[in-house]
Amino acid sequence: MRKKFWYQVTLSVLLGLSCINGAWAQPEGFSDYSFEEAQSKAQAGKKFLLIDFMATWCPPCKRMEEETWPNPSVQSWIKENAIAVQFDVDKAEKVAAAFKIEAMPTIVLFTPESGAKEFGRQVGGLDPSELLQWLEGAKRGKSAGDLQTAQTAANEIWPHLTGARDLLNAKNYDQALKEYLWVWNNVPITDNEHADLRDKLLPVETRQLIAAYPEAKQKFSELRDAAEKAGNRHDWIILNSMLGDEARTLTWFDKAKTDAKQKSDIVNNSTFLEPLLFAKCRWADAADYLYPEPLKKINEYYKIAEAMKKPRPDTEVAKDFDPLPSMVLLVYGAYIGAGREAQAQKIADECYRLDDTPAMHQALQNFATAMRQAVTVHSKATK
Repeated sequence: MRKKFWYQVTLSVLLGLSCINGAWAQPEGFSDYSFEEAQSKAQAGKKFLLIDFMATWCPPCKRMEEETWPNPSVQSWIKENAIAVQFDVDKAEKVAAAFKIEAMPTIVLFTPESGAKEFGRQVGGLDPSELLQWLEGAKRGKSAGDLQTAQTAANEIWPHLTGARDLLNAKNYDQALKEYLWVWNNVPITDNEHADLRDKLLPVETRQLIAAYPEAKQKFSELRDAAEKAGNRHDWIILNSMLGDEARTLTWFDKAKTDAKQKSDIVNNSTFLEPLLFAKCRWADAADYLYPEPLKKINEYYKIAEAMKKPRPDTEVAKDFDPLPSMVLLVYGAYIGAGREAQAQKIADECYRLDDTPAMHQALQNFATAMRQAVTVHSKATK
């Protein structure tokens, strides 16, 4: 009784303080099913059942309505994987009571495997990346406990990484190896910010350790072999980079590019293949297999760049911040390097159409000059 009393007091205070009094719009992708109907539909279609318990006066719920649920990646995930329903706790009191909802928002998830048994829940507002990390983990078969452990681990990444560096500098290679392995195994790969640490920072830092400590080479070689056995081409390429064995990656690429079944592996790992192909002056391969539809690629980069220019609630973006010129250079440069000047000009024209700024003009002109010089030097060296 005491708990219920304070719960009602809290609701009253929030209602009085909240300035969010507008009409609530159900997010796109959510259905009007009752809980029983939604559960039946999800089980019949072997889909996830996602339930959002919210209240119109709840500020975190409002933030999710404005920022999380409309997010294109969240929308796509729901459309592909789930039946989603939303219940206002003030209107659906029986459903909220059955689920023992005491704070909003609360997101409850059922998986195809868990059936009528609740898989897990998240209490409190989530941004798109946090929600997707949880949902993707459930989709990959992670248990609710595993996902909680992964979230806890994400909060501990920087202390482990800093500790690994200190140990490496102190030449305490055995302990440094343990710390770097911990980071490799615990970074949540669906979190773009932290995944970059694993994909880009670790290869640089671990090379020094591998060069100095044979056991580190053995451990990362074992991880590389395990990734290949599991068909995890993404990790396999990164681990080749750690081991300084990019030649192995290029050997695979030369076979994969003639195999239609491996096309997706090449496309999905283009970020890691770009520097290898450019370093070897294999610009035609980059054009043919990484950017076969260059104008489409440029437009994809444009959408990403526009999103990057929008500040999050906790960030500020400089007024002249424009990431697009640097993003398009390799696509443009690959076609110049391959001697396909007419297509390169079409790429440049599309870049100017999307971003007709001095920065874009200067970036393309400078890169074109550098690429043509590289072509000349390479031609002389291979004669």
